[in-house]
Amino acid sequence: ASVMITAVLLFFVIFLDDFVKNYSQYYLTLGTYVSVLLSMSISFRLIWSTRVRILIDKKKLTFPTLIIGSGKEAADLLTTFTKDRSKGYDFKGYLSLDDKSTDERLKAIPYLGTAAQLPDLLNDNIFDDVIIAIPSGNSDMIARMIGAIENVNVRIHVLPNVFSIISGQVRMESLGRSLIEVKRELMKPHVAFIKRVFDIVAAALLLLLSAPFLLFSITMIAVGSKGPIFFTQERLGKHGRTFRIIKLRSMYQDAEAQGPKLSSEDDPRITPWGRTMRKFRLDEMPQFYNVLRGDMSIVGPRPERKFYFDKIIESAPQYRYLLRVKPGITSWGMVKFGYAENVEEMLERARYDLIYTENITLLNDIKILFYTLVIVLQGRGK
Repeated sequence: ASVMITAVLLFFVIFLDDFVKNYSQYYLTLGTYVSVLLSMSISFRLIWSTRVRILIDKKKLTFPTLIIGSGKEAADLLTTFTKDRSKGYDFKGYLSLDDKSTDERLKAIPYLGTAAQLPDLLNDNIFDDVIIAIPSGNSDMIARMIGAIENVNVRIHVLPNVFSIISGQVRMESLGRSLIEVKRELMKPHVAFIKRVFDIVAAALLLLLSAPFLLFSITMIAVGSKGPIFFTQERLGKHGRTFRIIKLRSMYQDAEAQGPKLSSEDDPRITPWGRTMRKFRLDEMPQFYNVLRGDMSIVGPRPERKFYFDKIIESAPQYRYLLRVKPGITSWGMVKFGYAENVEEMLERARYDLIYTENITLLNDIKILFYTLVIVLQGRGK
């Protein structure tokens, strides 16, 4: 799908200035162009996948694999994939949930400790695949493990009987009857491509339209209080990568000299003009630059500081899934709940953002952008 979209866009860019006399010939050229590109793409994929399969069959290509689990489920998987090497798994060892019972068949591979050692093992970057072979009764533990592994560059697999536990939280790809792969990316490539194009076009247009307000706000900040015009702060982005968010300064200089503190309704740290900017969310305007850079999206969960995100995860580990997508300038949580003054309110807002991550579509983004525009025009910011 992404190949077709790209092909059609390129075609219209190339022939945009051409005067069309014969539309039949025009559409025939377009059809031929797309067909050739699709054929080349499919042929390349077939050649590549065949080459990979040959290397796996000859054991010249293998994937270091870790099993988490020490019971019958883990042993059955080891037996199955030791006989069937079509996936290329090279089992380097297993972790147990505790140091008690272990199925005898697992003694064929090294014992690497308990699940508590998982973070240290993954930091060594020696595994390509991690298989969580734990009975579905341990749903909370499975969810926590997926959350801990998700931001590490490994493929994650779970048993089919835990599909219902996490199917609302992660996108799945079947690997046959034995395993299901947990996919990091919630959006298919063509959807992600369309969303990125929308972000770039919308950010550029909104930055242009907001330029007069931006220049006026810069002037008001400069004459209103001492300190820099812009305020930057480290936030967590997609997969936990940090970036510097850019805002217009709405507080007095050194407002957080005593440490991190969320703003509140009558916060004395906020300048008079800063209060006006926040009501109409004018302080967020520079974040269009973050969108153009690729740090953020127009719509997505609001980016948090690591200090507060860690507090959220302590109370509700499932909210770590918010890091699967780019953060946004506006979000479903901002529309439905608004700004948060404490961690409890942040948790409530995050609930709406988690719902958004499971329902990402261009139409939903446009709806959220429209609702945000209404809030801005009504001055219902904080």
